[in-house]
Amino acid sequence: MSRAKQYHKRHKVCEFHAKAPVVRISGGYQRFCQQCSRFHELREFDEAKRSCRRRLAGHNERRRKSTNE
Repeated sequence: MSRAKQYHKRHKVCEFHAKAPVVRISGGYQRFCQQCSRFHELREFDEAKRSCRRRLAGHNERRRKSTNE
């Protein structure tokens, strides 16, 4: 981690695991969410997306509000 980019140091995740489609943690399969900067269970993601559904829904809602105004 000493040579890792600032982002990866801050979130305590190496680049390999941040970009991996699946990581096994505590016996479960998870993926790193780019929006939350945390690992979530795979069921919280749509297909191969890198952001969880909950955060994407909030992001899309904010986008809709700004285009309607």
